[in-house]
Parts: sequence; structure tokens; C-alpha cells
Amino acid sequence: MGDRWAALRALPKPGDALTAWVDTDPEAIHFLDAVFATGPGLANVRREYRDEGGVRLFKLYLAPGAVDEALAVLRRASGYVRIGEVRVER
Repeated sequence: MGDRWAALRALPKPGDALTAWVDTDPEAIHFLDAVFATGPGLANVRREYRDEGGVRLFKLYLAPGAVDEALAVLRRASGYVRIGEVRVER
């Protein structure tokens, strides 16, 4: 009997998630979490944040290869909640 998992082992390993920092409000982070939770796993919204010069930046993990799609979702969401600067760490 052959190795039943050989085809899966042959696939390339996925890349590491990228980190994005989003300038938004604590209330808006709940909305973003709901938006990304209903989709195909583009991003994981964290409630972790850092303050930089009076700006609160919340952390998101972006799926490798889906950064453009995740940024497009953030642009659409900005019509409903406040989203300021988005920084993607590559």
C-alpha cells in the first residue's frame, strides 16, 4: 500500500502571515472581526494594539498571497467604520 499523504506532502508549504497595523477605533475592530470572520480567511483580526503619537493601531494578520484582497476589504469597510492609515509589515 502506498503513502496516502504523498500528494499533500508534495505541495509547497504556505508562506508566513504578514502583519498589518490599522488605525481605527476599538468599536470598529469588532466590525472588522465580523467582516473577516465571514470570508475565506483573508485576515485574522487581533484586539492587540499599540499607541503611536496619539494614534491607536490595531493588529491584523494577513494571509500570504491575499494582501491585496484584504486591503480591498478594508477600503470597503471604511464606508461603514473609521479606518485611517494601514501599514503592512513585509
